[in-house]
Amino acid sequence: MFDVGFQEVVLISVIALLVIGPERLPTVARSVGRWVGKMQRFVAGVKRDLQSELNTEEVRKLLDSQEDQIRELKEMVNETRSDFEKTAKAASSDLSSGMDQAVEQVRDAAGAVKDNNDNIAASVSNSPDNTKTGSA
Repeated sequence: MFDVGFQEVVLISVIALLVIGPERLPTVARSVGRWVGKMQRFVAGVKRDLQSELNTEEVRKLLDSQEDQIRELKEMVNETRSDFEKTAKAASSDLSSGMDQAVEQVRDAAGAVKDNNDNIAASVSNSPDNTKTGSA
């Protein structure tokens, strides 16, 4: 607390002995010791309170920082979810239209095959019997 060396303590003691006297010096020294102890405890308490307040402020800043990071992460997750939903809807729409086109093509192909089979059946029934000439 104070930078008091040995020479200063001796000088203060000699002055106190001359001013106070040898009879009252032990009582005064005890009182001064108590007051110095109380001052040291007070200063230590103030230091402890300041340190705890600084630590509390540091913890508060750390929590605020982490809350900001959590908020940013939530925003990123929500954006990613939104992008994923848009992509999934677009893919579903593309797949649905592609399936509709494929079904239409299969129906067209089935109609063409049926028409072709009908034409073949009609031509076979209208043509002379080639099985006898082909086997002879």
